[in-house]
Amino acid sequence: MIVVTLASLLLAGGVAGPIDAYDGMSRVDATRVIAVCVMKRDRTGAMAVAQTDPATPNFKKAAARINPALATCLKAQATSLTVRVNDMRGVLAEGFLREGEGASLVRARALSPTTPKRVTFGKSEALNDATLFRCVVDAAPAQAATMVLAQPGSVDEGAAFREMAPALQACVPENAEVHLKPFQIRLLVAASLYSRLVALPGA
Repeated sequence: MIVVTLASLLLAGGVAGPIDAYDGMSRVDATRVIAVCVMKRDRTGAMAVAQTDPATPNFKKAAARINPALATCLKAQATSLTVRVNDMRGVLAEGFLREGEGASLVRARALSPTTPKRVTFGKSEALNDATLFRCVVDAAPAQAATMVLAQPGSVDEGAAFREMAPALQACVPENAEVHLKPFQIRLLVAASLYSRLVALPGA
């Protein structure tokens, strides 16, 4: 099977690649396994992908950079997995944020919240989701940090999301419909929080 690169995912919304070893795992758990491999092979490239908005020229450059690492992490297997742009960004960001006993998450809790304003959606669904959750995380950074620190699917994760719900309602465009699963919300929060932290002076 030919491995489609992450740069192609920028246009297609997913990347098909061999992943036989992860049979029985959820797509997001399998993506986490791949992300760990990519982080080990190209940490700088993985950081660039995690912090960059999808469907932008900078993301295309970042995605192209990690293509060799991604291909290596995928090609040893035999069947297929769909890896979505924001899933990969999120699992990479989640990994970086939880390093060093969560020191970055401690910094995140100290960030000043901003006043949420409704965002504007464009043609790219991946970019729309990233834009929306950047607004949400900016408005509720402490709750975002709590969500990322919590175990996926836990009571604490759910409680953190409920505390972020008012910010989400304030950020989403009027009359827009957003359909996201809980794991997608978690990963969008992680990517947005990581992006904000690395943009801070001295980061």
